[in-house]
Amino acid sequence: MEAGGFLLSPAPSTASTTTNSNATLPQPRPLPLKPGGTKESTFIRYVDTRILHIQRRFAKRTTPQDMQLSDIDREKADAWGDVKGYSKMSQACRDIEDLVGVVWVSGTPSLQVPYLINLAVVAGNVVTAMPPNPRSLFRVLGKLDHAFASLIQGRDIETGEALPGFEGRRAVSATEKVRIRSLVERTRVATMAAYKRGEFESEVEEVEDEADDEGGLVLENEDPNAVEEGEDSYDMQLARVYDLTMQEVGGSLEEGGIGIVTELRG
Repeated sequence: MEAGGFLLSPAPSTASTTTNSNATLPQPRPLPLKPGGTKESTFIRYVDTRILHIQRRFAKRTTPQDMQLSDIDREKADAWGDVKGYSKMSQACRDIEDLVGVVWVSGTPSLQVPYLINLAVVAGNVVTAMPPNPRSLFRVLGKLDHAFASLIQGRDIETGEALPGFEGRRAVSATEKVRIRSLVERTRVATMAAYKRGEFESEVEEVEDEADDEGGLVLENEDPNAVEEGEDSYDMQLARVYDLTMQEVGGSLEEGGIGIVTELRG
């Protein structure tokens, strides 16, 4: 149980033979958190702390691309010497995915939208900086795609159920939609470029049990590039990166009459 006892941290994702089930989000709270209430404050503190932790581990990453650290990242890495950096993309994706679930469970659009945008930016940075782990990457991007498309519609894109907090208003502003579209397009391009490089995460991964993490030891002893029986090919999954969101954002921007003409990408 997380964030002062009012939110259950989503359970770790289990192996699945379909891409869609990998992108399934946990059930949100039936009612949004009360603005200014104790639970909202506790939630904000928890999520802010976890995002900062992810950013610190990312800044301290140790991968073949670590020589490409920006000056800002190097300064952060020096300042955060007590934090163990990510050595593999799957570690970063796991932390991002877990936090996406916590944010989604809040059932509070005013918190979900900005925090999911923040996490999508972090995920996009991970794509450009670390050798991809296909299964972990597609899973976390799939959940972000599911979340964004659902919030824009005001209902769960998979089940059709109305989302909490949408009574009589829109949760995603035109400005936020423009920002979402921009980061989604960048991530789609970056993901394709990462696969073209042909450098993938090594087969065996051991994720350490950190003192501030709730989970236990996670071992992955399978080829991350292997496609399980029943899964779509990686070419097909690449083509579907943020596909639901692109359809929703493209259509909503055109209908909004704000002077932006969009084209859906394949």
